[in-house]
Amino acid sequence: MNIPDTMLVIETLGLFRLSVAGKTVVTEWPDESLKLLFCSLLSPLDLYFTWDRICRSTWDVPATNTTRHRLDEHLIRPLNALLIREFGFTPLVSGPEGVRVNHDRIHVDAMDFYRTVLDGLRLMSIDDHPAALEALHRAGRLYTGNYLPGFTGKIITNTRTELESLYRTAVLDAGPIVRTFSYAGYVAHKGG
Repeated sequence: MNIPDTMLVIETLGLFRLSVAGKTVVTEWPDESLKLLFCSLLSPLDLYFTWDRICRSTWDVPATNTTRHRLDEHLIRPLNALLIREFGFTPLVSGPEGVRVNHDRIHVDAMDFYRTVLDGLRLMSIDDHPAALEALHRAGRLYTGNYLPGFTGKIITNTRTELESLYRTAVLDAGPIVRTFSYAGYVAHKGG
């Protein structure tokens, strides 16, 4: 499937689904390790992954010239080939220090959630409580379930834990606090 200039939508909260124009793509992965690597690289918490981190999370070994070559040969090149074949492009960008995902032509729901929570917390810190409340409500709607449920791997598990924690503390716990501040500010502003 060659899909140039089309947005790839990646759902990771509550499920894992890749789609273009509402149509699911890549339902069968040739190798589970390629799928896990790709999903690990989607983490909104780390926008860049060093070769050492990838080697340690994939094979529990530090990055050496040998392990980097093995990683490139067995995972990075096959993953790039799969992505190019399916989407007409690869969002992976490799460099001397590691790998990152170029988000220009992909949309990841977990990234939206993460950015929206951070925006809500930023707005709360500058006392813009109505806008903070709106952002946290939007984040609550975006969080449709745990990050990549059923997937294993150190990076994925850590991301799942962190995003769930953000959801609980920023959205569920902070929402009522912001609402109270918003209401108190509204009453004080109206002179009531």
